[in-house]
Amino acid sequence: MGMESYVKERSCTQEKHFARQVSNENQDGLLDRISSFLLENANPSIVYHVKNDILKIITDEEKRDLQDRVLQEKIIQDIIACQKENGWLGNGFHGPNKNAGPYENQEVGVKYLGEKLVYKDTPVLKNAIEAFKTASPKLFGEEDTDCNRYAASGSDIIKAACVARAGYEDSFDITKEITASLESFRRVTEIESVTDIVKIRKRPPEKINPQGIAYVFKNYEKWPCWYHLDILAHTDSWRSRENTAMLADAFNKLLKDTGLTYSPAYCVDVGHLVGCCGAFKEGMKLGKEDCGEHYVFLNLVEYMCRCGLYSLVPMLKKEVDIIYDSIDGQGICRANYAEKALKGMGAYSGGQLEVDWRSKTRKLCDVTYRSLLILYHSGLLGLNLLS
Repeated sequence: MGMESYVKERSCTQEKHFARQVSNENQDGLLDRISSFLLENANPSIVYHVKNDILKIITDEEKRDLQDRVLQEKIIQDIIACQKENGWLGNGFHGPNKNAGPYENQEVGVKYLGEKLVYKDTPVLKNAIEAFKTASPKLFGEEDTDCNRYAASGSDIIKAACVARAGYEDSFDITKEITASLESFRRVTEIESVTDIVKIRKRPPEKINPQGIAYVFKNYEKWPCWYHLDILAHTDSWRSRENTAMLADAFNKLLKDTGLTYSPAYCVDVGHLVGCCGAFKEGMKLGKEDCGEHYVFLNLVEYMCRCGLYSLVPMLKKEVDIIYDSIDGQGICRANYAEKALKGMGAYSGGQLEVDWRSKTRKLCDVTYRSLLILYHSGLLGLNLLS
């Protein structure tokens, strides 16, 4: 890029940022437009979160009414129907299992209930959380319950992510997993590259890995994954200026394109390679390019913003500003987004709270709600996040 082009681009960026500041200081129009659209059109769960979490203007009567409407939804009823006597949801733990729907398992069921329900002490959710105290699945072998043994994996971090997403940090001790999450991101800042902490294994070449080279993390090494971010995004006890700065440093390093190409790393070799829980790659992206268009990963951007990283990670700020600039006169987010990352809800993706996406308006409600959360946690709505 020539100097003249660079100056023009930077000037344009500065002008847009100033325009956002002016809007935030002198106008409530953006928040009014977004909230009006959602309150008029969205699912009762979204209406609850907008009124309770963002606007903070909800009555007890409204809460009861919204909860009653949520409980009538078929997915919620299916989750309630699959609950065991000990509180466990369905027969599986980490994602869907045979002969069951995608929500009828402990992990996805708890996460979905945590985002959908008005009252956290609703019996189906409360009993599911209690079940974690008596049932300890071991997806990665006998030593799986030690969250420090395998990098970017472990049943304990899956459990902790469920507890965090459901809002039970204060009543279920996940301190160890929160610490492991912080240490996993800190490890990124301590080493030159992921290649410093892995063993190389050969495997048959495949489309996503034509060279047949696999990275396997060494035991007791640390590396961040999707679950670590999920835990930090939905908990508060770890938050300090130092920890937030460290997290920003880790992401700024992860987002740099080092030219390193590799298939997803593995957590352990036990005669066969066991995959990680969404380990982040060096050169990770916050969106994708398709046919000359950019599509934002709304779930990843939201979780990073929940961690307070908007002003500290330039590539994150760029994605958030795209979302900000896409809000139209009706308060609807018109940004391109990666649909697969938002649709439904699963172990690694999804944030769909609307029951039916066959309606274009319903789909826009989910997209706009996630955009509202992103702008809120980025401090771009002129609201006090601590209030």
